Amino acid sequence: MRIGEVSNIVGLDVSSIRFYERKGLINPDRGEDNKYRDYSLEDIECLKQIVLLRKLDMSIEDIKSILVNENSIENMLYVQMKKLQQDRQRIDGSIMLCKKMIDENFDLKDTDAYISYVSEAEKEGVHFPDIMPVLDRISENSRLEYFIGYPFFIKIVNNKFYRRLLAIGLFGILVIFPISEVIFYSIRYKNGIVGFHYLLSWIVYAMFSISCFAGILLKKEKK
Repeated sequence: MRIGEVSNIVGLDVSSIRFYERKGLINPDRGEDNKYRDYSLEDIECLKQIVLLRKLDMSIEDIKSILVNENSIENMLYVQMKKLQQDRQRIDGSIMLCKKMIDENFDLKDTDAYISYVSEAEKEGVHFPDIMPVLDRISENSRLEYFIGYPFFIKIVNNKFYRRLLAIGLFGILVIFPISEVIFYSIRYKNGIVGFHYLLSWIVYAMFSISCFAGILLKKEKK
């Protein structure tokens, strides 16, 4: 069965199916000419299982461990439920902080006081989001393994620590760098060193670059 037919059956777009294949979750046979993948009924059933497990916000690594029988579905469901409960605690902490800042008419000058509040709240058991899940989302959605390539960098793209470093680098390239250049050329333009067209070109580039990064960060797979 061709990938287009599979896409219609399981409700996933073609890029998502290929993503799961690159991650080793499915391994369809290739035809004699090696041009087209032939998806079996087992592959379709596996994709349906992936869709369901992703609805639980389960990571690719955890899903793979289930599919290759490294971990039982029962154990992983309990593990995932605990993760989701922890996520809910962090969300509740963020909601509480947001409400406090609104009620007290937060001003940017009060940042230190609220950071201290967060530190004290964490000591009392209140949970707040951290940056690591965001880095994981960036590294996964950016499809780093596609751009870096296999097999030479396989250890890097499969290592969570290195993927997070690459995600930080991506943030620097797509966000920090263009913003710094806009500031730099704004100062030079204000001092009459460069023309407005230089500044405008960097503003356009920064908008495009940041939009690309936002698209990566907010990307959701179609289910």
